[in-house]
Amino acid sequence: MKTRFGPFVFDRSAQLLAREGQEVPLPPRVLGVLDVLAARPGEIVTKQEIIETVWKDAFVSDTSLSEAISFLRQALGDDPQQPSYIQTVHRRGYRFLPAPQPAVESPVVIPPVAARSETMAESWTWIVPWAVAVILAAVAVSALWRVMHPDAPVVLPTARFALEWPDGMTLDTSAPALALSADGSVIAFTGCRQDGCRIFVRGLDDTESRPVPGTLGATAPFLSADGHVVGFFADGKLKKTATGGDSPITVTDVRQPLGAVWLDDDIVFSASASGGMGGLVRVAKDGGAPRMVGPIDARGAELALAWPDVLPGGEVALVTSIVAPGDPPITRIVAISMVTAERTVVVERASFARFVPPSMIAFVRDGRLMAATFDPVQLKITGPAVPVDQPFGDRVAQFAVSRVGSLIAAASSSSGGALQWWTQAGGLTPAAAAMQPLGSPSLSPDGRTIAGVKVDDTRADVWSADIERGATSRLTFNGELRAPVWSPDGRSFAFASRSGSAFNVFVKRVDDTTPKRLTGAPRHQLPSSFSPDGRQIVYTEFDPASGEDIWVVPVAGGSPRPLVRTPFDEGAATVSPDGRWMAYESNESNRWEIYVRPFGAAGSAVAISAGGGRHPMWSRDGRRVYYTGPSGVMSVAVAPCAALQEGCELSPSRPVEIVAGPWTPRAETRDGRILMESDRGRADAVERIMVTLQWTRALQRIVPPAIVASPK
Repeated sequence: MKTRFGPFVFDRSAQLLAREGQEVPLPPRVLGVLDVLAARPGEIVTKQEIIETVWKDAFVSDTSLSEAISFLRQALGDDPQQPSYIQTVHRRGYRFLPAPQPAVESPVVIPPVAARSETMAESWTWIVPWAVAVILAAVAVSALWRVMHPDAPVVLPTARFALEWPDGMTLDTSAPALALSADGSVIAFTGCRQDGCRIFVRGLDDTESRPVPGTLGATAPFLSADGHVVGFFADGKLKKTATGGDSPITVTDVRQPLGAVWLDDDIVFSASASGGMGGLVRVAKDGGAPRMVGPIDARGAELALAWPDVLPGGEVALVTSIVAPGDPPITRIVAISMVTAERTVVVERASFARFVPPSMIAFVRDGRLMAATFDPVQLKITGPAVPVDQPFGDRVAQFAVSRVGSLIAAASSSSGGALQWWTQAGGLTPAAAAMQPLGSPSLSPDGRTIAGVKVDDTRADVWSADIERGATSRLTFNGELRAPVWSPDGRSFAFASRSGSAFNVFVKRVDDTTPKRLTGAPRHQLPSSFSPDGRQIVYTEFDPASGEDIWVVPVAGGSPRPLVRTPFDEGAATVSPDGRWMAYESNESNRWEIYVRPFGAAGSAVAISAGGGRHPMWSRDGRRVYYTGPSGVMSVAVAPCAALQEGCELSPSRPVEIVAGPWTPRAETRDGRILMESDRGRADAVERIMVTLQWTRALQRIVPPAIVASPK
C-alpha cells in the first residue's frame, strides 16, 4: 500500500520513502515510525504505542523516539512549529496530518419538484434544507481543497552568528573542545587558562557563557540530548554533572579517553589500549560495569578508536580508527555495529565523523571540514565529498553538529604559517615559505637546516630546507615516512618507515641512498631523540598490551631494550644535551604531564609540568625544558647544576608561559630563536565560536546530491 502526501510517496510494504521519484534513505526505525503514523492518518498515536511497535522488546526512552521524529521531520522538510505532515500533541503523542485520498462521490439524486399548487410555506420547507446542503457542500469543498493543497511549509532561513570568546582564554587543543546538545539549545566548550582547563556552558538564549563548577582539568565535553547534563573526562575518570551546577558524579574509570557520546540511558566512549579497556566501550549513564562493544584491531596494527558518534537507532557508531602514528596520525572512519562488532570502512584518510540528519556526514580531511551524502542503512557515502568550512587542523577537529542540523565551530585568526620563530623580544614571526610544508621539523646541530615530512597526495617523504636561503631538497624517496630526527653530527638522520602494516625505526646517512633498519617489531615505532654521542636512538613503541612505551636501540646494531615500560602511556622522549637526563610525556597521573628522569641509569622520575603538558624540548644549554601546556608553550628552568655537576638532584622551577596558543616547541637555534609548530592547516588563536542554525539547508545547496536509483 502506498501513501501519498505532498511531493512524497511512502510504500509501506517495501518500506521506501520517495520524493519526486528519488529515494529518501532513512534508517529502518525512522521508517517504522513513519509506517505507524501513516497507517492512522488524523489519529493521535501515543508515544508508548510507537515505541512498543517500532522498538519492540528493546528498552529505550522517549529520547530515541524524539530523535527519530526529528530525523523524519528533517527528511520531510517539516517545521515542528507549523507542521504540514507530523504534529506533536503535547503530553499525548503524534498525529499524521495528510488525509487519505478522497473517495469517488456518488451521483446526487434530485427529488421531484412539488406541484405549483403547493403553498409558499411548503416551498420554503423544500428550499431551506437544500440551501443548507449547498452551503455545507461549499464548506466541504473548501476544506477538501485546503487538505489537498496545503500551504507550503515555512522554510526557516539559515542564520549565522558569533559567540565572543572570553578574554585571556584559549580553546583546549588536546581533544575536541566543543559540544552541542541534540536539540541544539545548549553549547558546551572547554576553555583554558594558565591554571588549567574547565567546561563552560551557554544556552542559545543566554547572553554569556558560565563555568561549570567542579570541572577544572576536564576535557572532551559531551551533552545529554536535552542539554541538562554534561559529561566529560578528568582525573582518569568519566564524569557527569548538571549544566546548571552540581557536584560531578563519577560514571567509570577511563585512563586515556578519546571522546564520548550520549545514547539514551547509556554513554558510549573510546579509550586507548593503555587502560586495559582500549576500543569502543558502553556503560550505563549512572555507572556500572562497562562493556566492550568494539575492540581495537591489534592484528591490523590499529592504535586506537576515537571520537565516536552514534547513528539513529542506537546500534551503529561512526568512529575514527587510528591506524598508524604520526603528526598527524593516519586515520580512517569506520562504522562499527555495537551489537555484533562488525566493521565497515566508510572513508579513508579522514577523521572525526559526525552524522548530519537526515542523510549526510561531516568529517575532517587534510585539515578541512568536509561533507557528503551518506546512507545510514548501507553505511556508505553516496556522493562526492566537498569542503564546507574553514580549516580545523589535522590533530583535533573543533566543531559539533546537533540532531536538528545546527553547527558550532571555532573561528580563528590567521597565524601566517604553521612554522613560526619565537623570540622573547619579538614574539612570533613566520618562518620562510620553503619551510612551511615540512611537518614534525627537526633542526640540524649547526642550526642551518631543518628536516621535516612533506606530504604530497598520498606520499610522505623527508625533505630538508636551508633556513637562510630557503633552498629545499628531498632526503628520502619511498613515500611513507614519519618523525625525522637529526643525528648529533648532522651526517645522518633517523626516521620511521614501513613496508607492511607497522612503522619501524631506520637510520640513513645524508650522502647515502640506502637506509639501515634498526628495529623490526610488528608494532608501530617512532624515533624521538639521539643520545648526544650519536650511539643510541630513543623511540616510542606502541604496544597493544601496555600502550606507549619508551625504548632505546644501538645505532651500530644490537637488541633494543625498554627504558620506560609501564601500564601507562609514555612517549616523546628527548635526551638532554649532556646525556644525563631524559624528558618525556606520561599519563600516569591520569592526564598528560612532563617528567624528567636519568637517562640510562637508575633513578626516579620528577614531574616538571603543572596542569598538563605534551611534547617536551630541551634548550641548547640543557638548563631549561619547554613543552606544550593547556593554554600555551611553557618554560621550566632546572637547577644549573642539573646539567653541569655530578650527583646533582633535579630542582625544577614553576612553569612560566612564554607564548599563548596551541603551539609545539620543536628546536632552539644558537641565537636563542625557538621554532614553533602549529597544527597543519590550523590557525593559531580562537577568536569566537561561530553558530550556524539550519546548517543542513546550507549543506543542501553545496553538497552534491546522492547518486541513487529510483525506487521501483
